[in-house]
Amino acid sequence: MKKLIIFCFFILVTASLLAQKKEKLSPVELMFEYYDEEFKPFNKGKWFTALTFNIEDTNLKSDNKYIGFDNIIEGSEFNYEVKIKGGYSVGNYSFFGLGITHGRDKSEGRGIIILDTISSESVAHKNVISPFMRNYYPLSKNQRLSFFNEVKMDFGFGNSETKSFENSEETERETTNDFLFGIGISPGITFFALESFAFEIQLDVLGYEYERSKTTDDEGNEFTSDSHNVNFTLDLLSLNFGLAYYFGAKN
Repeated sequence: MKKLIIFCFFILVTASLLAQKKEKLSPVELMFEYYDEEFKPFNKGKWFTALTFNIEDTNLKSDNKYIGFDNIIEGSEFNYEVKIKGGYSVGNYSFFGLGITHGRDKSEGRGIIILDTISSESVAHKNVISPFMRNYYPLSKNQRLSFFNEVKMDFGFGNSETKSFENSEETERETTNDFLFGIGISPGITFFALESFAFEIQLDVLGYEYERSKTTDDEGNEFTSDSHNVNFTLDLLSLNFGLAYYFGAKN
């Protein structure tokens, strides 16, 4: 009986010391402890929502790919793309979801066409709906760092307007309406920085894209074109950075 009392007393003292130690943990230690105890963000029945963005700001000096001059005197491009997405896990590490993308591309410049100095400006808008499937592959035991691969389909519509000027007078204007369909593969990395909040980095690597464009010039003439592209790129400048929130990550 005496041994049992001593044993129970020992258990109580140990539990008390452990509780005190836990209370004295630093914020960093508490954060790591959060991920070590029942942290399951990718289990079946979980939700996540994410916001990703991509921005490109370029000065054009010699590349006439976008503006169409024989020689560029000066030029610039500013492009951005914002995507809101959400997904639901139908099985452990497997999510189905939907993304909505809005993008805007703007370019302007001054250059030479034959012997004339021309100024040009173009603005394009794009809106895309993208159902997707995403699979996660944990890179750490506590799932705080994970690799994922996303397969998506894109259905989009866009419009653009291009104007040309000579001696500050508008000489040409074209408007274009686009329809887009695509299939793509986008791998990425998820890192949980604070409880259920995670940083995401994603890269579009492989994809097929079909685009139909209908262009109308300033005289009312209409032109229709179809294009098919298969892309395989590893362009680090096209990285998408985002922030995601995983609901019930510790349940």
